[in-house]
Amino acid sequence: MKTSRYLLLVVVLLTLPAFGQSKIVIPAGTPEDKALTEISQQSDQDKRVSMLEDFVKQYSANPAAVAYGNWQLSQQYVTSDPAKAMDYGDKALAAMPDVLDILQTQADLAQQTKNYAKVVDYATRGAVVIKNIDKQPKPQDTGDDDWKNQIATQKASAAPIYDYLAAAAYNAMAAEQDPKKRIAEIGRFTDAFQGSKLTDNANLLAVATYSELNDMPQLTAFGEKALAAYPKNASLLTLLANAFAEDPKGTNLAKADTYSRQAIELIKADTTTPAENRLITEGFAHQILGYTLMRQEKTAAAITELKTASTMLKSDPAKYSITLYRLGYAYAKDKQNANAKQVLTECSTVDGPFKEESKKLLAQVNAAKPAAHK
Repeated sequence: MKTSRYLLLVVVLLTLPAFGQSKIVIPAGTPEDKALTEISQQSDQDKRVSMLEDFVKQYSANPAAVAYGNWQLSQQYVTSDPAKAMDYGDKALAAMPDVLDILQTQADLAQQTKNYAKVVDYATRGAVVIKNIDKQPKPQDTGDDDWKNQIATQKASAAPIYDYLAAAAYNAMAAEQDPKKRIAEIGRFTDAFQGSKLTDNANLLAVATYSELNDMPQLTAFGEKALAAYPKNASLLTLLANAFAEDPKGTNLAKADTYSRQAIELIKADTTTPAENRLITEGFAHQILGYTLMRQEKTAAAITELKTASTMLKSDPAKYSITLYRLGYAYAKDKQNANAKQVLTECSTVDGPFKEESKKLLAQVNAAKPAAHK
């Protein structure tokens, strides 16, 4: 954001852009206008802050004055005390909740203070303001064509702000450490930014979060709804397939099988994604399908899929480790001990999540003991 956003504005008539929002209007020549002009000429910050606080108290019956005064107080503390700046911004929004400039400033401050829930709150409120552009009543002295042009201009001006707020909200959700809070934030994002460029990312984040929470009913419900809207999304299909394959209850193994196969076909047909990324994604889908088949006691077919996956995932140590371990287990289960030893030996050298487990399973295979299901 530009530094000028935080400077005390010198105004004679203050009218922030509408965008379907409330307007802060302080008419020229009013006592409020004269007071603000005097405040703007004060170079000492402490005195300016004191004058602004007196201004808010003196004109407490004027929502525009309260909103503007508190917003200016907020801007005095942006650099020195972002949390205090955000408190003043909240007071400004309490007076006038739909001023887009203040909502955007608040989202910036919440990012600085790592208050992720607040980032999402301000951003989604801003999105609602922008979406309400069409709902503005047409002024009586404005013709239909002129009004349509004004609305179109407002939408064009608001589009980059909408994208900025969507990105701020998404980044906040991705940084949120508490999965329960993250799910609540994703819900607000989905309602406010449906159809935005980051809807796909938010859907993927929701599936991953429900998996983290081990909430399969909610994951299934959300996933099915998301797939209905985006049936050819390979990333979404892959994540859902993986969640279903990893579910200890195995309730949705058939869906894991179907979704992983659909993902593989979509990835193969994709000509826009970089080849290296497609290779990793397809390899991961083959690994999911292989594990799903193994859980369905289709070991020979599982080995085929896991072998394919292992040739694609060498550049991703974590995924390669998982694949090699499960391929080694499948070989051992199929009594192909020589192949199991070779694969598990390699897995034990890969710096991934199954490095130590592969050593344990290799010891079992060397001792001719049955491998424990993993």
